Amino acid sequence: MNFVNKMLFVFSLIFLAFILFLTAIHFPAEENSPITKIIQIPDGTNATNIRDLLVDNRIIKDNYLVFTIYIKLYKLENKLKYGEYIFSPSMNLIQTIDKLVKGEVLQYKITIPEGFNSQKIAELLNKKEIVEEKAFLDLVNNPEKSWEGYLFPDTYEVSKHYGSKKMLDVFLNNFNRVIEQNKIRKLAEEKGFSLDKIITLASIIEKEAKTYEEKRLVSSVFHNRLNLDMKLQSCATIYYIIGNTTKKLEESDLKINSPYNTYLNKGLTPGPICNPGLDSIKAALEPSDGDYLYFVLGEDGKHIFSKTYSEHLRNKNTK
Repeated sequence: MNFVNKMLFVFSLIFLAFILFLTAIHFPAEENSPITKIIQIPDGTNATNIRDLLVDNRIIKDNYLVFTIYIKLYKLENKLKYGEYIFSPSMNLIQTIDKLVKGEVLQYKITIPEGFNSQKIAELLNKKEIVEEKAFLDLVNNPEKSWEGYLFPDTYEVSKHYGSKKMLDVFLNNFNRVIEQNKIRKLAEEKGFSLDKIITLASIIEKEAKTYEEKRLVSSVFHNRLNLDMKLQSCATIYYIIGNTTKKLEESDLKINSPYNTYLNKGLTPGPICNPGLDSIKAALEPSDGDYLYFVLGEDGKHIFSKTYSEHLRNKNTK
């Protein structure tokens, strides 16, 4: 075989290898497969182990060399992201690797109800495997700045094992977005309140009333009491202290020595007692007009409001 023929043979082999490589990366393991699989890529998993996971689950063909060449060729060794993915054998190698590079992990919807405190939120997130409960609470209950009250109730889409720091950032970013869109900070300053005070008041209102109309009435009672230097005397703050919302309150509960006890201490609590929704925040800023000072829950689930203590006692005795 002369030199020209040898070169033609070598080039033919290279061309054939190139065609086989293109075929391997463009054609899926199983075209038109209806199968999908959820695969967890653990944090710290290297490219080789990811390849083995995909092969073991029959997402890609067991052509180890092709996967390795593609990763090396495009310098993707350190760009594959961990998390929970949905893969299918109908995806070709390029699509599969591209998904890993972009970090297109499986997203889960989780709804945080209005009025949940940070403990309940941490428990819910932990149950959904989004954060580790203690780690999340450690961040929320920061000694320099507690984030209770700022974990805005909403529906979020996040991946499993999302992480405490990132999840807290998601809450705070959403809170700030809602506050800015509704000009809450500006309105609070105009009324002589800091944002912290309004969120604290809103959190108490959140636990006392359900409808926006009643929240505004409850807000008016609290505003009137604050203006008259009266104690708020909110049962919601007692429930926050004892951590049990189903217990029937007794006289001894109202005497618990705590800065959150509004039966003993004047003014607002040191911080929020839950995470209020937008209606409660607005109600804290825009109370109803009137000079009510008392309210009690009626048998129909609605509150009865009164201006005098004697009237309040009658309402309590006739409900």
